[in-house]
Amino acid sequence: MANTRWIKTPQEIQTIEERLAHPAFLDGETLTVTYLTRPELVRAVLPPPLEPAGEPLVAVGVGSFGRSNCVGAFAGGWVDVRARYQGIEANYCLAMPMSTDVAIIFGRELFGEPKKQGKVRLESDGDVTRGVVERYGIPYLLVEARLTENLPIEGPATSDRFHFKFMHSADGRGLEFDPIIVHAHFETQLRVVKRGPGKAAFKPSHHDPLSDLEIVEFRGAVYSEGDVYAHARRIGTVDAKSFLPYAFQNIDDYSGEI
Repeated sequence: MANTRWIKTPQEIQTIEERLAHPAFLDGETLTVTYLTRPELVRAVLPPPLEPAGEPLVAVGVGSFGRSNCVGAFAGGWVDVRARYQGIEANYCLAMPMSTDVAIIFGRELFGEPKKQGKVRLESDGDVTRGVVERYGIPYLLVEARLTENLPIEGPATSDRFHFKFMHSADGRGLEFDPIIVHAHFETQLRVVKRGPGKAAFKPSHHDPLSDLEIVEFRGAVYSEGDVYAHARRIGTVDAKSFLPYAFQNIDDYSGEI
């Protein structure tokens, strides 16, 4: 057989799979603002069999990572709501804009993350930190906090997310298979943690309906610096037809004028 890089050797496959199994996102800094929304909005955006968990909290964040073991440097944002499935409580991610195509491909293909490309900025001025995500010229996601309190670091921080891994049919109608429910677990080795009052804002965008998540009451903000280590696993499936109305968060909205 001819020697070509298109075909991987067993040793190369082993190296690749080790990185896929244990991605590491390093030299990170993130700002997350949480707020209460209306309970009926959380119920509306959660695909069955996910159910609401606890208060109707929304977490909105912007972050950047200086390096990684898989996708290089990148920046991104996220919008999460709390959910429960099979006794697990985790964030369900509604949106995850990213600054690079490499980060988009990795997260969508591996975890089923709802990634789109956008321009992402995270900057600090004294004790004020701001993050902005822009698509189609619209700065549609904004977070800001005045970080007045340094928090003690007591070991690594952990967090969890639910994603649905799916693919639209080649003929454009329906899905190719029953979506896979993915549970992603993250452990962050923290170096800095700060807290303070914060706020978020969404600007109307046809392709990114974050402004539908009404803000009722802000709960504060947390800024952190550290390294994030992730792994994920399949924990179930959902019927393709019943999931279809929820299967458009990772592409633009073609239902209106383009």
